[in-house]
Amino acid sequence: MGTFHTGKSELHGITLALRTRDEVYVGRCDDMNDEHVILLDADGHRDGEGGKSADAWLDRAAKFGVAPKLPRLVLPMADVTEYAPLGEYYSGVGKTKAAKPAAEPTPAPAAPAAADALVTLTDAAVKEVKRILAEDGRPGLGLRLGVVGGGCSGLVYKSELDAPRDGDVVVPNDGFDVLLDRKSSIYLRGVTLDHQGGLDGRGFVFRNPNATNTCGCGESFSV
Repeated sequence: MGTFHTGKSELHGITLALRTRDEVYVGRCDDMNDEHVILLDADGHRDGEGGKSADAWLDRAAKFGVAPKLPRLVLPMADVTEYAPLGEYYSGVGKTKAAKPAAEPTPAPAAPAAADALVTLTDAAVKEVKRILAEDGRPGLGLRLGVVGGGCSGLVYKSELDAPRDGDVVVPNDGFDVLLDRKSSIYLRGVTLDHQGGLDGRGFVFRNPNATNTCGCGESFSV
């Protein structure tokens, strides 16, 4: 379950896939800095152990998770060769994505091209955002999407009209921009935003492929 805590790494609460020279680990990141990474409820595998390669073990972990055998694991960053959120490390069964080099700080995400947009809006959502912007009338605003701690599942979606801020990830849309802060962009990568109107509609609805648990109202989730 991901949560926000001041003074922690931006990956705090995210389940990470992490490699050293001979082993791979999966666990929930408690903190990460230039000296060490701390994983909670972790498990690891040595390449070739039990006849299973590190890639095969990670593939299974991506599909089914791991049995937490290590309540708290501290690894020197000098031993780490690659790391990435488990949901990003594998885009499908056995299809690896490039992991972030451990020796470099995680860069601020650049504004993505339309085909690689962090978030996607359905036609209904675009129409509703345009209606709200026109009704508001203030120039220069976009739709800010975010995530804050709370709710019955640990994290809660936010949506509001807002002006761009320094460090924002900006996703251009038809006539307006979608704005995300860096931390929220980790949780919202790949999200589709829909709008359900009418008497029985729920307003904006987030379809999040990263969520491992979603409450019945659809407004709270965990990863």
